[in-house]
Amino acid sequence: MTDDTIAERFKRTNVEYSTDLQERIVKSRDLTKFVKSLSIPDIVVYPKNEEDVIKIVEFALEEHVPIVPRGSGHGSVGGVIPLKGGILVDMTRMNKRIEEDEDTITLEAGSPINFPARVYPTLWKRVTIGGNFCGGSWGIGSYMYGINWDQVIEARMVNPLGSVVTLKGGDIKIAAHAEGTTGIVTSLKVLKKPGYREEARIYLFGRLKDAVRAITKVYEESPPLYHLLLRSPQMSRLTKHLGEFNKWQLLIVYFSESEPEEKDLPRQSYVNGKVLWENRDMFFAGVYLKHFNEMYYSTVHVELDRMEGIMEKFKDEYLEVEFANDRLAHIDIMSNRPINFTLDNPFSVDDIKINSRLRRDHLQKIINYKKRYDKEDLFNPGKVSLEVFQ
Repeated sequence: MTDDTIAERFKRTNVEYSTDLQERIVKSRDLTKFVKSLSIPDIVVYPKNEEDVIKIVEFALEEHVPIVPRGSGHGSVGGVIPLKGGILVDMTRMNKRIEEDEDTITLEAGSPINFPARVYPTLWKRVTIGGNFCGGSWGIGSYMYGINWDQVIEARMVNPLGSVVTLKGGDIKIAAHAEGTTGIVTSLKVLKKPGYREEARIYLFGRLKDAVRAITKVYEESPPLYHLLLRSPQMSRLTKHLGEFNKWQLLIVYFSESEPEEKDLPRQSYVNGKVLWENRDMFFAGVYLKHFNEMYYSTVHVELDRMEGIMEKFKDEYLEVEFANDRLAHIDIMSNRPINFTLDNPFSVDDIKINSRLRRDHLQKIINYKKRYDKEDLFNPGKVSLEVFQ
């Protein structure tokens, strides 16, 4: 099928589109560095509502054309790269608030995260809620609330049969972090964070082992914290305007309405963390984006008792650790040279396939759904292995 044929069809359906080469190249990029060659779509389309998405999916099915959804393009694992060309669906025009009450909000998938989300990424000012749901996972607030899809009550999706389905409960995982391999998510109903005032403290440690000991104690005592983050001295030097510390910084954030008892927190002095917390868009991902052209990054999720040993190996690099309710250290590593290391923990951001980033039961839901409804592998092809667990 030629680009002209695709364009003519979309002209008849009143769905906005572009076949401009430069636009197709730009829309095929995200923050991925490990993919050496860049595929581009035959056309970029811009749905305005769910009805447009249905038309696009129906066309893809009729013509057997691959289809790949795109949010803002700030992922780092190649989710938006159309490995087999086809149709790239830019969801950013679908950005309406559908419904809201005291506890929940329902938004179209292309909406920004400009509401009190329980869990959200460092780049929340730049990403869409659908992109984060389909390609993200942990984030700010995960110490208290867990992973981002656990905050989702309902997800509406146009599936590989062209039908609109509403996913609830455990079925939400069919679309969560699936990167569009099981369908195009059109809207999400999510839980909101209470409107409590947030307080932030920074505890300073001269030695990594002392910081690790304090973190272990926090997990043992389980105070009601919202967010827990450890930054290396090197990371601090890259964000001098937020306060430069030549020490390890442990950021603790909690709601003022549920202030933790002092006995459950590190037993040493601290400084006010307000400036760093108010600029949390300059946590690791924000710094990496700022230095994207000169830096490489990787990440690993490990048990707390392994954290110190791994971090010592990379002590001269830029390190930040996010902690969540899975009781794992989510270690982000940034360097001015490629990062190569092998661990028995399979989590990988250096693989374009989603397999290594999901738990077995979650991945099985995605694979089962895709095998049943997308036998041609038209929905973001090449992003999930259907045969092996990595």
